[in-house]
Amino acid sequence: MGARVMLEQAQLVGLAGAAAAALVAEMTKESWASMRSLAARFFRRGGQEEEERQLVRLDADQAQAATLDPAALRERWNRRLLTLVEDFPEAAEELAAMARRKPEEPQSGVNQTAENNTGSVIQIGRDNSGSLNTERR
Repeated sequence: MGARVMLEQAQLVGLAGAAAAALVAEMTKESWASMRSLAARFFRRGGQEEEERQLVRLDADQAQAATLDPAALRERWNRRLLTLVEDFPEAAEELAAMARRKPEEPQSGVNQTAENNTGSVIQIGRDNSGSLNTERR
């Protein structure tokens, strides 16, 4: 095995490990749907049958994620991801996208507040929260 092939294999192993960790970390979070979409794109490289088969497995693990050992789940998905990317090297781009997801990163959104105001408050955005106090002090 040449040095280049060994390096590529080592990179794939690292990517698969990082992607599996991100996948498992998001199983119990509200951001799960977007991670599942990334995984579906990755699995689609193996064809529709492979995508459906892996998504059934993924959904089953996600439904039980709170009761399963995270290390065992990471290992399971690491093996599955690595096997697929070895069979379909063109899937490495999607694998890298999953690996780049940082579980600790908050999902983007807007959080606006308006508190202790005595005048008009206008908030524009999707996620508005706060209160308007119109009482005189």
